[in-house]
Amino acid sequence: MELIQPSETLELVHTLGNWSISQETGFSPVQLIAASAAACSTYVFEKLLDERGIPYELKKVLFDYQLGVYYPNPVAKIDVQFFIKANARVRKEIEHVFYQIAENCPVIQSLHPRVKINESIIFN
Repeated sequence: MELIQPSETLELVHTLGNWSISQETGFSPVQLIAASAAACSTYVFEKLLDERGIPYELKKVLFDYQLGVYYPNPVAKIDVQFFIKANARVRKEIEHVFYQIAENCPVIQSLHPRVKINESIIFN
């Protein structure tokens, strides 16, 4: 991977188009941390559900983060909400798999233990 700085903004080089890493024109590094945790959680959740043959439809994933109050204001908390459509018969199975996300997500496992990850499922 490579970072370049063709102007005031850093860019992460990618074959399909570079990513701007800046709060003004792209995503900040802190936003990328939260997005990485949410994306990894989603991939892991779907993989675990698919491996077990549990029918579901992932409608959307929302996430937010909070920074610590003291300098250097590290990420303190990441909230991830999974909106899932599923038959009432399989919801307990989905919840069982849901509790296995953090231990199987390499991004979450890479974060400092002080970073709280709050994940939730909203069935619809």
